[in-house]
Amino acid sequence: LARNPQIVAAMREADWDIASHALRWIEYKDYSRDAENAHMQEAIRIHASTTGSRPFGWYTGRSTEHTLTLLLDDGGFLYSSDSYADDLPYWIRGRHGPHVIIPYSLDANDMRFINPQGFPNGETFFTYLRDTFDYLYSEGADSPKMMSVGLHCRLAGKPGRTHGLAKFLN
Repeated sequence: LARNPQIVAAMREADWDIASHALRWIEYKDYSRDAENAHMQEAIRIHASTTGSRPFGWYTGRSTEHTLTLLLDDGGFLYSSDSYADDLPYWIRGRHGPHVIIPYSLDANDMRFINPQGFPNGETFFTYLRDTFDYLYSEGADSPKMMSVGLHCRLAGKPGRTHGLAKFLN
């Protein structure tokens, strides 16, 4: 955020909810609770100073056994996404009130472009996203459904992959 003020301005103009993606893209598994908390507080500080408000959502991506407790203890987060435990959001109760867990998806995710069991091209990505959407849509006649699609500009943003994403969005 601090390095891309033009992007922050565009997100603010679009009135996006800008969730935090932690301070650094590192493994926190070997960090103490206090060290992880110090990183979290610095991420919140940077977020607030660059966007004009603190983040209400959080996704570390490499969380620890402390992450959720730290989020709940902070009291300022409404939701987090460091769970792969379900397909639908679910509520938990923290010391400061309710907190919604919005599960992150690793299957409908462009990270699969860079692993051996992944998507070889944009057409396969499109087919998987379309089939997932169609199935969830049909199930949605009886109960709510949610589809989360993980996207990263360095992955889905490549020309040979973007076509599949554009087809899905259309």
